[in-house]
Amino acid sequence: MRSIKLRNLDLNLLRMLVALDDTRSVSLAGERLGLSQPAASNALARLRQALNDPLFLRTRDGMVPTGYSETILPDIRAHLGGLFSALEQGTRFDPGRSTRVFRLSLSGLGEAVFLPRLAVRVFQAGPGLRLINTATPTAALGQALELGEVDLAIGMLGLSGRGIRSASLFDEDYVAIAGAGLIDPPQDLAALHRSKIMVPAPATTFGGAVDRALESRGLAGQVVLRLGHFGALPQLLADLDLVAVVPRQLADQLVAAGQARLLPVRISESASPISMIWHSRSETDPACIWLRQQVQDLFAGR
Repeated sequence: MRSIKLRNLDLNLLRMLVALDDTRSVSLAGERLGLSQPAASNALARLRQALNDPLFLRTRDGMVPTGYSETILPDIRAHLGGLFSALEQGTRFDPGRSTRVFRLSLSGLGEAVFLPRLAVRVFQAGPGLRLINTATPTAALGQALELGEVDLAIGMLGLSGRGIRSASLFDEDYVAIAGAGLIDPPQDLAALHRSKIMVPAPATTFGGAVDRALESRGLAGQVVLRLGHFGALPQLLADLDLVAVVPRQLADQLVAAGQARLLPVRISESASPISMIWHSRSETDPACIWLRQQVQDLFAGR
């Protein structure tokens, strides 16, 4: 049985074997691989020692493969080609051909404001792509990102720690809106103090920030309805004579849909940063790089 020293083999030596078969010349094979003549000769010597076979014999017509070389070369070519193809696949992402599942962490607000536009962009680029959103509490988000349970989070997130990466998208403030049926809606802060206010403020998102904004304007006592989600907001605006205090992005969306009117009353004294958050484990993942670029294109600087 032939004694083969696998420990002495590496991919470059196998590439040398294929190049020798293609060129039938040690010097030409070396040039193809960027090796000097001595380095190419040394590579052939190492191959011969590792595989316990001359592999190529010098003749008047150049170097010709031995029977052993002719036997193993087709499989080596196939497996090397597959291996390098697999390695190159890891550096590319083709959304049009991918069935990648992207896992997001968006709050109720993020799902209402960010997900519709992002989903349209993603599915237009890749019909086979999939999106899963699970609102992860901030306390558990770092670990979820590290474990790959979440690829990307978007929101009012002050997350930091080992491996956490972030990019600011825009600064969010809070505005007042009213339904189309509200007669004589408030036009200034004094009138707003006489109005009844509802606040959709899920605890996992901007609830604390909007409460601080209301307190700073002396409006905390005017809140008569606090919502845990955003789904009922358009219907409540249509049915009740209430003013809602919401993030500007949501207000713009409702106004564009004809479901609300923007009131000229400044609520927040300062804006809060909206960021996208990911983990260093996905820093060089081509698919995640592509996803982050879509988010950047859609929402940065709004």
